[in-house]
Amino acid sequence: MKLSKVALVGILAASSLAIYAAPSHAAEVGSTTSKGDIIFKEDDGTTPTNPIDPTNPGDDVTPTDPDAPTPTTGALRLDYVSNIHFGEQTISGSDTTYKAKYDEVVLKSDGSTKYVPTFAQVTDNRGTNAGWKLQVSNDQFKAGSSELTGAVLTLKDAELNSANAAKPMNNQNVVLNGNSAIQDVVNAPVDSGMGVWTNAFGNTVGADADAENASVTLKVPGATKKDKDAKYVTTLTWTLTDTPD
Repeated sequence: MKLSKVALVGILAASSLAIYAAPSHAAEVGSTTSKGDIIFKEDDGTTPTNPIDPTNPGDDVTPTDPDAPTPTTGALRLDYVSNIHFGEQTISGSDTTYKAKYDEVVLKSDGSTKYVPTFAQVTDNRGTNAGWKLQVSNDQFKAGSSELTGAVLTLKDAELNSANAAKPMNNQNVVLNGNSAIQDVVNAPVDSGMGVWTNAFGNTVGADADAENASVTLKVPGATKKDKDAKYVTTLTWTLTDTPD
């Protein structure tokens, strides 16, 4: 009986092998092609790019300074530059260095207030990858006919930020003597600087409206005459060109 059972199993196994067939492959009966296309139009630059948080480029912000500079237009444009405020200071007969206030902005994501370093923002949507350069100059701080002779405005610890990868080069320290001498701020050689870039002076945020940024300073000689209760003002001229080094 055992022999019969074993023989039956062998027959069934052989039958299974006999009925197995390799899977068949579908035969190609024809093919065709399709296309994808896109047409680019020029950015006419009439819609300014919203300022972004220079410490976190993923967040759009609204600066609260009522006297914020007017943005330029064009496919290559200067979107925003911070005004620099040093607040009220006590007159000193000694050489003194004053620190600037942070720039107050409102985050569009949640409406909260944030204090960011002084910064400039450039957009390059030309599509030519031709590069650009940002420069700045200033006249001396004045209140009417009174001038802060010898005052030096320094912007240092510059840090570029963007969601894009083709990073330009910046000048870490910009020293403005009030003599209208032009200083380089950012140089974006060919194939760099495309998209939106911020250049912030300092990489920390302020705790509140009274916080001071050590990366933006004004040094005033003690011997310089200072009129009490007078507001001394300098004009910084920021120039964006399409001719990088």
